This record gives sequence, structure tokens and C-alpha cells, in this order.
Amino acid sequence: MKNIILFLLFILFCNVAGQSRSFTFDFNPKKFIKENKLNKGGTKEVIFNLYDINGKETKYITTDRTSEALRKNEIYSFKGRSEDGTKLITLTIASGNLTGAYMENGISYFIEPLEKKCKKKYKVYINSGKDLQVGQPNDAIK
Repeated sequence: MKNIILFLLFILFCNVAGQSRSFTFDFNPKKFIKENKLNKGGTKEVIFNLYDINGKETKYITTDRTSEALRKNEIYSFKGRSEDGTKLITLTIASGNLTGAYMENGISYFIEPLEKKCKKKYKVYINSGKDLQVGQPNDAIK
């Protein structure tokens, strides 16, 4: 009986540990573009207040890397880091959706819409099972 209980606890622990972590948050890309006047260009530094995998609000200081050709097609690209310097982030707003990824301590986390048709609810998650790296750690943010 004791062995069965230990076995069941082991199976339960493995299932919980194997699940990918995620956090869901609200973000309105259309409102963000309007408030930051991104469609007009000229803005170099753009501040994003997003969340990390643990649900902690994080301020990201990014550089607008959008070319005029992309801006005309309402596609916006950003690279930067968290205010405390611990996370590198790459973000894109296209087709009214925010997508991106950040890297912290060598681990990549991904940001994308919670559902395909939902443009205001997003999830940040760790992609389990795939060894993908995001950002360019040697990229200088100026």
C-alpha cells in the first residue's frame, strides 16, 4: 500500500512539473499605437509595461526599429531590455496583435495572443521541450 501511494505521488509530481508555465495579461495594441503615436514615426524610445512569467509587472525600455515601409503596413518592431537590465526583449505588433519573446538567465519566454482572434488578451509562457533562443545577447541597446 505504501509503495502504491509513493508511486501515485511520483506520477502526480511528474505531471505537475512537466506542465508549461504561463501567465495571462491584458494589452491593447491599437490603443498602445495611438497613445505612443507610433504610426507617425520619429519615436526612438518606447516603454512597454508588460508582465513576466511570474505575473510581475515589468517595464521594458525598447528602441523602435520600424522601417517606414513596415510602418505604412502597420507593422512595428521593437528591441530592448527590462528596466532592471535582467531581460532582453524583442516585440512586434502586426495585424493588430502583439507577439514577441524575452530572454532571462538564458531562458527564452514567449508572448503571443491567448487565442487567435483575441487582440487584447495575451499570454507569456515558457516553451517546454524546445531549445530556442530569442534576442541577441550581444546586441547593444543604445
